[in-house]
Amino acid sequence: MQLLVDLQKLDSQIIALSHKIDTAPVHIAADESVFRQAQKTFDAAAQCQLSLEKKKKAKESEIDDISAKIEKMKSRAAEIKTNKEYQSNIKEIESFESQIRAVEDELLDIMEALDSSLKKATAEKQIFETAKAAAEAIGKERSKEISDSEQELQTLKSGRKEIIDKIDPELYRRYMVLLKSSKGLAVAEVVKEICQGCHMNIPPQLYVLIKSEEDVFECPQCGRILYYLKPEAEKQKEETAK
Repeated sequence: MQLLVDLQKLDSQIIALSHKIDTAPVHIAADESVFRQAQKTFDAAAQCQLSLEKKKKAKESEIDDISAKIEKMKSRAAEIKTNKEYQSNIKEIESFESQIRAVEDELLDIMEALDSSLKKATAEKQIFETAKAAAEAIGKERSKEISDSEQELQTLKSGRKEIIDKIDPELYRRYMVLLKSSKGLAVAEVVKEICQGCHMNIPPQLYVLIKSEEDVFECPQCGRILYYLKPEAEKQKEETAK
């Protein structure tokens, strides 16, 4: 019976470790989600800044083009011979100057937005770099945990094989059937006439038989193999009697 108890303890550890290893990618992805979101936010802020810089250059170029037209019209003033042509030239220059003022207002708005965008991009970059560093640190820790778990799993499996070699093949087959059908718990302790697997009461007579450890008994409710763990006081009393 003790071999079955020891095997169950090993299998419980093996199941837990296997689950930990199998679900590691999910946890890693969850750990990286904060970093990925920070990266997206930073990329969006950087893209916004780049877009504003392009708009700024476009407006500056537009002002330069209009200014060049004004200078060209001013240079032609000496060639004008009639008052009508002169007045027309003045109006065109004034129109272009008005356009420049309008574009300069737009440029001012863009520069203000660019300044705000630059501050936001700088802040988001800091958040992103912090999240990235944290994700990398956690990733290394997770990788070590997985590696350690895999090594521990191999050790447990080796110990499991040693126990299996000492168990009756038919009893082991019976154990494995229960292990698969009982969610990884084939052997359960019975405490005060209660099966710790299904938490249901067992008959008093069966409880007495289980405590005697003379045979292998199953819970009448869930079918798990039951064992009785003697309290320390009871163990000491038996040792004193010997």
